[in-house]
Amino acid sequence: MKKTLWIIVLLAAIVSGVVAFGRWQVERNNKTVEIVFDLASLVELSKNTGVDLHYYLAELAKTKVVTIAIEPENLGQQFLKGQDLSKEVRDKLPKEVSDLEDFLLYPVTFSQNEIASVRQAGFNIAPKLIAAPWKVEEVWRVAQPDLVLISGKESPDLDLLKEYGARVGLVEFSTPSNMPLDLGLEYIRVHGISAPEMRVLSVERILERYLRAARERNIRVLYVRSFVEDETSWHRSTELLSDLQQRLHNAGFSLGKAKGYPPWYASLLLTTITTSGIWAGATLLFMEIWPNKSKFFGWFGVFFYLLSIVGLLINPSLMKTILAFITAIIFPCLAVLQGMQKNTAPLKSYLFVALISFLGALFVVSTLNGTAYLLKIQEFRGVKLMHILPIILMIFILARPLKPWLKKDVPVIYLIGGVAIGALGLIYIARTGNFGLPVPAWELKIRAFLERLFVIRPRTKEVLVGYPALYFALQARNRGKSLWLPVAVIGPISLVNTFTHTHTPLAVSLLRSAYGLVLGYIAGRLAFRIFSLGKRWLQGDRCKWLLRIRQSWR
Repeated sequence: MKKTLWIIVLLAAIVSGVVAFGRWQVERNNKTVEIVFDLASLVELSKNTGVDLHYYLAELAKTKVVTIAIEPENLGQQFLKGQDLSKEVRDKLPKEVSDLEDFLLYPVTFSQNEIASVRQAGFNIAPKLIAAPWKVEEVWRVAQPDLVLISGKESPDLDLLKEYGARVGLVEFSTPSNMPLDLGLEYIRVHGISAPEMRVLSVERILERYLRAARERNIRVLYVRSFVEDETSWHRSTELLSDLQQRLHNAGFSLGKAKGYPPWYASLLLTTITTSGIWAGATLLFMEIWPNKSKFFGWFGVFFYLLSIVGLLINPSLMKTILAFITAIIFPCLAVLQGMQKNTAPLKSYLFVALISFLGALFVVSTLNGTAYLLKIQEFRGVKLMHILPIILMIFILARPLKPWLKKDVPVIYLIGGVAIGALGLIYIARTGNFGLPVPAWELKIRAFLERLFVIRPRTKEVLVGYPALYFALQARNRGKSLWLPVAVIGPISLVNTFTHTHTPLAVSLLRSAYGLVLGYIAGRLAFRIFSLGKRWLQGDRCKWLLRIRQSWR
């Protein structure tokens, strides 16, 4: 039965490769980046320096920037100016003045003077549309923009944009959750650096942020703000623009009008074939853990495969997420267990683990198919769980049979070690995901160095933790019972997790994973060599060195 299951896995992998190739073609044909400049920062700079706004607009026109973003005036600004509010706005406001605070930041209208100034300077405008309890005055329509920027919790009225055929810029980390996919709109991902960040970040950090966004997260519109502090700010801003444009060019991007991704998705047939490979892999894993119940798990795999097909028909988005989550748990464990069974040199077993891990990554790519995933309108869920469950499963495999293991006498030193490992585990969990523990300054410096060295930075936990632990496990006399296994699975977990970031181009994910495997193997081999030399020295000295140290201090 195992041979049949492996054949299913390999056939499904071939189909998944076809899907992945289609995605790669879509990504490689989209290399144009558009820079949009923020008008509000220019207005603030003009106020701080006393230099007329039109001067800065004329100077900006000398660069390659052709589009300027305009923000609407909010309710608070309207109050400060003493502007009359429309009846619709007044009707939506609370009667009590104390309740107005929640409404002050909602947009009301756009400044006609700002729109006129930007158009007279020869720029296109990109209005920032933010949903409000009332209809925001659409004075920006006279400019007929072909790019609008959307952020906030809810999307504004998009039917109007469909009439214009305008491109829709989705601001990263602020994309509304209810963006429709059936209106035929051209979506483009936008990355910006906030005004408070512009005050504290170095120019180098700003450039790195923008370049990383374009290279690693499918960002095709870069929202750039001016420095606003003093008379030198404009010179610094133009230098920033020039350096950014040059670095984008050096990275293989062209500057111009950004375009969205064309419709891309895999057919239901291809997804169901991929699903067969996922459940075949799950069945193989359970048969490794419980070899006496092979027949049961064979039927188990068939049942859940059929159930998955029903799920794909009823709610494809939810079912794809579930299947990708199962893949991210199953294949790292399967890879490590299969690698431990190989009676080959550590390097060959290491490569075998990597191969099976890549099969899991391929299934994730094929399952999470569709343009919505490239734009992060839809995304993989369960990142923290997928980092925890494989480790728990490996601990369970090591601890079997459970009853004798639970009754063992545990020395105090082991308890202390367990507490320490638990603390490290909590840090590991907290560090996963986009919004985990803050990264210390020293690690940020290492990351920046690695990024400059390799362009695409490998994952730290792969290079310094997961793959070195895998190497140690492969050097153990009894590989299948090595205490390194729960840590060794972190490398394959991270590899598969890399490909759940569907907004990251495939080429980037492949390069990052390859770097992690190579550097992790080197780190593991070096660490094991040091460990072996130290162990040999201690065994040869029979710990008499401790006595000599004590004598030297007398």
